[in-house]
This record gives sequence, structure tokens and C-alpha cells, in this order.
Amino acid sequence: MNAWQSNQIPRKRVSDDFGAAADSYDEVAHLQQRVALDLIARLKVPPGGTGLDLGCGTGFSLPQLQQELAPKELIAADLSPGMIDYARTRRGVDARWLVADAASLPLASASLDWIQSSLMIQWCGDTSAVAQEMARLLRTGGEAHLATLVDGTLTELETAWAEADPGRRHVNRFLALSELEAGLAAGFERVTIDVEPLVLWYPDVMALLSELKTLGASYKDAGRHRSALGPGRLKAMRRAYDRHRDARHGVPATWQVAFVRMTGPRPQP
Repeated sequence: MNAWQSNQIPRKRVSDDFGAAADSYDEVAHLQQRVALDLIARLKVPPGGTGLDLGCGTGFSLPQLQQELAPKELIAADLSPGMIDYARTRRGVDARWLVADAASLPLASASLDWIQSSLMIQWCGDTSAVAQEMARLLRTGGEAHLATLVDGTLTELETAWAEADPGRRHVNRFLALSELEAGLAAGFERVTIDVEPLVLWYPDVMALLSELKTLGASYKDAGRHRSALGPGRLKAMRRAYDRHRDARHGVPATWQVAFVRMTGPRPQP
């Protein structure tokens, strides 16, 4: 079980938040696009097979996946109908489109040669279930590659809120590296993880919060309190965050990005 499952965030809320962000998502998705390109560069699989972009979002990765891997069939899946509609109409790729949960995909067992998934699994309720579903779908010798965020992401924001509003959480929880590895090992015999910190700079913390909202990636605890963003707390958080300011660049936001390669799908019961 990961943090999302323990918080019991409705899957519909995740779908709705990202669906509502589809039209404006690419304008501010600097982190997402950079990570997606880095993940594709790591995807060393033979061309011509059947592949899945799991959690395809706006479909940013699809044209490059089609160009570089020339798949016999390219499948794009996302929980959000809004994201699928956007990708289908904007990306100009020949793909099979699926609106589906990552832990329960309407695809035949052993039907895929590769799976790639960029910055999706951190929004899932059960990492083990998603890993087992990936393993079910892959043929012998198939590989799954994913990028996700782990503990230590947005640490500047978390510490600023802890000072301004002690005892309450305002930042999404991300799995510790050991938790991520254990969850993925439920589906695969070999899990290789490389973590790379990525720092983006903003004029101020409000620009970061605005970007997260535009992306549909704001804090998603189902029990979050409405009074958290009162002017006093928000002002205190801004003062605390501003201590990270660099005179040239502004304020930083650190993202701990885990790039994962999974091989040896375990047989599923």
C-alpha cells in the first residue's frame, strides 16, 4: 500500500483533476516533458513490437515513441477521458486509445513487448497491483520502463509549510525508494532504479503553486482542510520559502525523479 491508498483518494478525483488540466497542461509541463524525454532515451527495446504508453496524459511522448520504435501497434492508456480526448485529437499518431485504470487494463495477457510510463504511478493507489498488471501484460523477454517521483520531492515546499502550519500536511506524499522497489518487485524479478534530483526555478513560491494547480497536481489528500490557505498561513509559508531564494535564479523546487527498468515478469496467479 502506498501513500495514495492510505489517504483513500478517489480515482475519479485524480481523473477529473487531470482531465480539467488537459488544455493548459503542456504550457507549464516543463518537468513532465523533460522527464518524458529522458525516459524515452532509456527505452532500449527492439523496434516493431507492440507497446503501451501507460498514463499517456496529453500524449506528449507518443509521436517520439512512434518515430523511434516504429511499433507494430502503439497503445495509449490513461485514467482521464479528458486526457485521452486531447491526445487523440492533437498528437496525430496511429494509436489504440484506452480509458482505463493502470491496475486493470482491458488487454490480453502476454500481449505487449514493452511498457513505458512517465510520472503516472505516483498517482496510483497500489504500486504492487500496477506492477502485477504490467507483468501480466508483457510477453516473455518484455520490459517495463517508468519514471516516478519519490520521497524528497518538493522538500522546500514541505519544510516551508511545516514552519507556517505545524502538524498539517500540504504537500503530496511520495514513496520512499525502498517502498517503491518493494512494490514493483511484486511483479518483476529484476527492478533497477536510478534516482536523479531535478531542480526547477521559479520567481516565487506562488508561481510554483500556480503551476501545480494548472497541472492538476495540487495536494490531493481527501481529508485536506479548507482553512489551510488562509492569508496568515500562506504569508508565513511564503516568508519561509523565500529563504531558499537565489539572487540570480529565484526560488528552487527539487524533484526526486526515479527512472526504473523492470524485467523478468513474475507469473501472476
